[in-house]
Amino acid sequence: MAESELGTMMGLGLKFGGDVKRDASGKIMGCFCAFRVAPSPQGCVLCSRPPLHPDDEENLHLGYAIGTLKEHRPYIDQIRIKYYQQIHESYGFDFDDFPGVEVQIEPILNVKDNVDFGIMMKLANRAIQEYNEKEHNVFKYKVLEIEKANYMVGGYEQYFMTVKVLNLTIGTSIETFYINVARRIPDRFEEVLSCNPKGMVPEFSIFGKKKR
Repeated sequence: MAESELGTMMGLGLKFGGDVKRDASGKIMGCFCAFRVAPSPQGCVLCSRPPLHPDDEENLHLGYAIGTLKEHRPYIDQIRIKYYQQIHESYGFDFDDFPGVEVQIEPILNVKDNVDFGIMMKLANRAIQEYNEKEHNVFKYKVLEIEKANYMVGGYEQYFMTVKVLNLTIGTSIETFYINVARRIPDRFEEVLSCNPKGMVPEFSIFGKKKR
């Protein structure tokens, strides 16, 4: 698969994997120096970094980790492709392998120890409460635990949580919900984007809707 095809799948555009762009002075476009009228003599972290081996320069431009061997790139691409297929198919909630920090959504390890665990629990409870208040939902639920969670940051932070809930209507049934919430730190904006039993198409998703 060509870099441009992989870049399109990853949402990085057709020019992903192309040559690095430089301004008229030779500074790397996107570095701090390129936007300064009078750049510092030391340069920025990009401009002043030590020269890399040509293979690592290529790794840097193509989005691979420094030190990645050329013969390993096809295997990394396979992981990336599978990852992007899985996050689209699961609306961001489930994927087997995590190819690295350059991707859209990353897993939160040790959810209960995460600094935002309290925020996640608050929003999970809010999501279930809003779900319970909808007249067409016959069964009512209570949050038991966040089983796992994924995180994405863009215009605001998003959490994709897999949550275990107790069916209060039946009394003993434990079920799994997918809950997608968002928050914006500066103005404390918080919103429930979707809250559904696992396996159902969410009301809203950045990945669109699949046919039922």
